[in-house]
Amino acid sequence: MVNLIYPPSYMAVYAKCIDATLPNFEPEEWIEEGHVYTVKHFTEPLNQEEGMAVTIIDAAGEEIHPSPSHWSFSSNRFELFSIFLN
Repeated sequence: MVNLIYPPSYMAVYAKCIDATLPNFEPEEWIEEGHVYTVKHFTEPLNQEEGMAVTIIDAAGEEIHPSPSHWSFSSNRFELFSIFLN
C-alpha cells in the first residue's frame, strides 16, 4: 500500500514540467513542458530510480489523469516547488 501525502494547509506545492515526452501508451490527457501545475498529492518514493507519483490539477481544479489506469505522473518529469503560506 502506498500512502498519499497531501500538502498541509499552510503549504502549496507546484510542479513545473521539464519532460513532456509521450509514454508508450496513448494518454487521454497530457502535460505541457514549461507549464506549472498545482500538486494535489504525491507518494513517498517507491525507489530511487522512480521517484514519487505526483497527482496534479489544472487551473480549473480538475485532476489530470493520463489514462484510467494511470492517475499520476512520475515526479522525474517535474521540478517540484513548495511555498509556505501565512
